[in-house]
Parts: sequence; structure tokens; C-alpha cells
Amino acid sequence: MAKRGVNYGRDMKISSAYVTALKQAIRDLGHDPAALISDSIDFDEVEFFALCDRAACYVDDPSFALRYGSALHLGSHGILGSALMSCRTLRQAAEFLVQHSPAGLMDSRVHFAFDRDNAILSMTPGIELPSAPNFLPEVFFMAAVNAIGEMVGAELDGCRVEFAFEPTMPEHIYQQYIGLPVVFGEPTNRFVGPRDAVNFPLAAAGNEVADIFVRQCSKLLIEKNRSAGCSAQVRRVLAGSKTRIATEQAMAEHLNMSGRTLRRRLAAENTTFREIQEAMRNDMAIGYLRETRLPIAEIGSLLGFDDVANFRRAFRRWNGCSPQSFRESDGTNEDNPFKDSTDNEQLSVSVP
Repeated sequence: MAKRGVNYGRDMKISSAYVTALKQAIRDLGHDPAALISDSIDFDEVEFFALCDRAACYVDDPSFALRYGSALHLGSHGILGSALMSCRTLRQAAEFLVQHSPAGLMDSRVHFAFDRDNAILSMTPGIELPSAPNFLPEVFFMAAVNAIGEMVGAELDGCRVEFAFEPTMPEHIYQQYIGLPVVFGEPTNRFVGPRDAVNFPLAAAGNEVADIFVRQCSKLLIEKNRSAGCSAQVRRVLAGSKTRIATEQAMAEHLNMSGRTLRRRLAAENTTFREIQEAMRNDMAIGYLRETRLPIAEIGSLLGFDDVANFRRAFRRWNGCSPQSFRESDGTNEDNPFKDSTDNEQLSVSVP
């Protein structure tokens, strides 16, 4: 591969969802992905882009990158996708994407800016695949259009995609996949949309805990860049699952390993699944208590506790005080009208 960047060879594991989408694109073009991809292999970024290059050569179809990008949706991006779904506006989502975009792999650069009339999301690839030089921008903007459409839930009126290369297949095929006007031979690769639209409220706009969750995701994504260990992987999955993965066995199955293997790998990093789970729950609990006026019972439910008494006991074990005492002593929300009631108040699990 060309344009070897300064981070070339960084040991960052690629999400299995990206590999699954790649297999789907290969299959859609009438080929068997098993000829290239073994289910038992984890890929770091260098190996993954080498795989993409081999796949592009194998299928030998100019629509391959667009097919791959069209198979990627918000859910494919794990914790990044969860954060984007929790953003209040497209502007917040675009700024988060710039900070944590998977296109940042291999020294690609993503930029978000405005001119007088437009909001512009641009992307400069850090590498080129020998078999498909335009692979990265095509995948990135196809996936970006999918993600924006999912967040907005409506047609992307007044938007277009501009590519800094000439088409390698009839232009109508690009527009068929992307669903927007596509222009070629421009100075940069970019998505262009109406400036005013970026402040339109998204589904999470009225969600009191949305900003806290986005910040938690940001913290975990930063940690992802520093660590490729099993514990970091578990934290990312837990954050992206929003409490739906509640047991060690469920986590092991999600990571395609046995429970014994998961325990062994975490033990090698001096931790356990329960310790990681409780640390993350505690971080989120503290964020909710400091920054929202949510009732204690609702916070417990958001964290996956089916009984507020269980949440109170866990919080006391983690911090040496009750949630209400923490909220009052922390000096925030002093006029909070929500007070603990009885310790036997019941909750039903509500996944945010």
C-alpha cells in the first residue's frame, strides 16, 4: 500500500462489524468471502486495509467500495455509532466524528467547516489501495450519507457529495448508491449540506442524559487509541451496548470466545469482567448525579439495575456513601426536587 503514514503498523483491532460488512459486499458481488477471510482472525488496521486491497482485486468490480460503504450503518460503528445516535444536533455529531472518525486510521484526515451557505465535511485519505485508489473516500462518504440519513430520519435535501477524482464507472451508479448529486474532479473529497441544517434538533435533543453519554463515549474512544487489550475491548462493547450485555458469558459470546478465554485474558491484565462493568457503571452514575436532575430510581434503571435498592447498595460499595448523599455533598443540583424515597422502591429495567 502507498503513502505509508507515521502510525502505520499501530496495533489497533478493527471492529468485527467492519469485517462482516466487507464480507457482505463480497457476497453481494457473487463471490465467496471465505476465500479471503477466516472467521477466526482478528485484524489490526494494517492487516485490514491489506485485506480490503485483496478483496478489491478479488471481486474486480468498481462498485465494490460503494457496496461496502452501503453495508455500514450507525450500528456498525459500535461505540462511535452509539455516540452519534446520542448527539443533539448534526453539528455535534459532525464535530464528534472529526475527533473520533474511523477514517483517522492510517493518517486519514477529516475536517468540518463552514462557508457562507454550507456546512462541509471533508476527508483526505492517508493511504491508497493499489487495487482501488479511491476506496477510502468512497467508503467513507457512502457510510457518512447512511449515518446522516439515520440520524435525520428524512431525505437529505440540498446536499451533495464531491470527489477529488474522476469516476471509474458511469456516474449514475454513484448517485444510485449515494442517493445524492455527485460531482467529480473537485479540489477535495467532501459532503456539502445547507449550513442551517446542522443545528436542526435530532432525536436525542430532548434527552437529558445524551451529553453525558457522548462524553463517556469520547473518553472510551480516546482510550481505544491507547490500548488494544482485552479489557479496553470489553469497555468499548459495554459502552456501545448500553447495558444490554450484562453477563460475562454474553460478553464472551459477543467477542466470539469462550467464557474461560475471556476470564484468562482479563486476568492477564489484572482485572475481571465484573470489575470493568462496575467501574463503568460507577462512572456513569457519578455523571448522572452531578449533571442531571434525574431521580435516583431512574439513574439505577438507566444503569441496568432492576431494583433501586440494589443500585443504592452498589453505589455505597463503590463510593462509601448513598447516591443522594453524593449528589448533595458534591454541591450540584442543591435544589433537586427528587429525593430518595424508600429503599424498597421497585424499578423495571429500561435500556436507554
